[in-house]
Amino acid sequence: MKKLFSIIPFLGLVTLLFTSCGSDLNDNNANGKSQVGFYLTDAPIVKGYKAVNIDVKSISFSTDSIHWVNLPIAGKVVEITKFANGKDSLLSNIVLDAGVKVTQIRLLLGINNTIVLNDGTVKPLIVPSGYTSGLKLNVQSVPSLTSGYKVLIDFDAARSIVARGNGSYSLKPVIRSYIQANTSFIDGYLSPAKEAVRVFTINTAGDTISTVSDTLKNNYFRVSGLFSANYKIQGQKINTGEIVTIKDNVSVIGGTDIHLSTAEQPLLVP
Repeated sequence: MKKLFSIIPFLGLVTLLFTSCGSDLNDNNANGKSQVGFYLTDAPIVKGYKAVNIDVKSISFSTDSIHWVNLPIAGKVVEITKFANGKDSLLSNIVLDAGVKVTQIRLLLGINNTIVLNDGTVKPLIVPSGYTSGLKLNVQSVPSLTSGYKVLIDFDAARSIVARGNGSYSLKPVIRSYIQANTSFIDGYLSPAKEAVRVFTINTAGDTISTVSDTLKNNYFRVSGLFSANYKIQGQKINTGEIVTIKDNVSVIGGTDIHLSTAEQPLLVP
């Protein structure tokens, strides 16, 4: 949702086949190798859009910011809004030497990007020319890794789409990427159950990650990829734009998840 990387340029989405949701990685550490999985996830879209289709030509990665390797992925158009609030989809698995970390990702976008409005109208999604050639995204991570891990590509479609006054739409991507090892998530349910809320986690350094609660699932929300810190939980009401504090001083220690509420006892949004 995000330290708001309006990008170190855009990042991407792509898929081999959207057949895996959070598959476990096989740890090959015994022979000095570790399996690394690349996964796509998204923040929910709640207002104005039914689908966002992104044309991804290729994705490559670097472990030293100098040498680049292409992932074994066939380019295709991906509907990214299906993967939110904890859902993800496997893009590719690779094998690296144990302890080696992916530090950057580079995405090559195509021109066949579209948005589907709530009334079914399909509009071209205009991507600035700079975003259509190998652009890089830094990968957040913990200091060290000793086994297989997941690289999450976290795309916030709702915040990335800009509606222009002439009825057209452009894409200014808000994306982050991080290694999941030793990160945490905060989740919970909100009341009123039918009022969607954009939920922000803000740490003491001012870093912000967000998601949108899902009114089809008892107003459930989940903010993932959190590192150790104290967080303030704020909400922006989708209908009014009002910003409120939901909970203060939530302590997160990397690797331990925080469940703030249940469907039976949801948090009240003031």
